[in-house]
Amino acid sequence: MQHCLILLASVAGTGGEEAAPRGLEAPVRLEAAGKPIDVDVGHAAPCLYDFDGDGKLDLLVGQFGGGKLRIYRNEGTASAPKYGEPQWFMAGGAIATVPAG
Repeated sequence: MQHCLILLASVAGTGGEEAAPRGLEAPVRLEAAGKPIDVDVGHAAPCLYDFDGDGKLDLLVGQFGGGKLRIYRNEGTASAPKYGEPQWFMAGGAIATVPAG
């Protein structure tokens, strides 16, 4: 079984035109409920979106194997996210999948 941990890299720099050139800061391993975020099979495809309309970006992670999607709700703040236990992304009462392959 192949696993893919989710890492996040942020852009360094202030964003002004006269600012120093930007680069990537060291990656940070994302965690949910105190454990590293992982997928069961294949590559991970993370996406940030406010799924519950509370003004905080939640994390959606798709996995290559089976095309399943998990949502990690942001239980922290907009500026300091803290992700909770994963839930399967549901549609029509079943676990939603997207084509993979």
